[in-house]
Amino acid sequence: MHAHSQFCWTGDNTLPATKHAISSLANEDADEAIVIVLSDANLRRYGIQPEELGTILTSDNRVHAHVIFIGSLGDEASTLLRHLPAGRGHVCMDVASLPHILQQIFASSLLQDSA
Repeated sequence: MHAHSQFCWTGDNTLPATKHAISSLANEDADEAIVIVLSDANLRRYGIQPEELGTILTSDNRVHAHVIFIGSLGDEASTLLRHLPAGRGHVCMDVASLPHILQQIFASSLLQDSA
């Protein structure tokens, strides 16, 4: 975990934090490089376009970056997924399903690396 929200400034830092995590991890000597962003699905409130996030998630092919939206107001999370690169966005409406989502992310990353 790079930073816990308890120790961060107020406001939204989703885009700069994701950029930082990807660029930092890309420079590490690692067998697997996976970034997982946990966020609510309320990006619109912060003026974030899902396409911007999608561009960042795919900015370095050495890093497998994914976003998990925890909860959703209405169908906002599903709408966001349609604007993100395929397989990079996930919705978790029940935290009990979080381990399964993480397992899917890790498995897909391993499969992509072996191809």
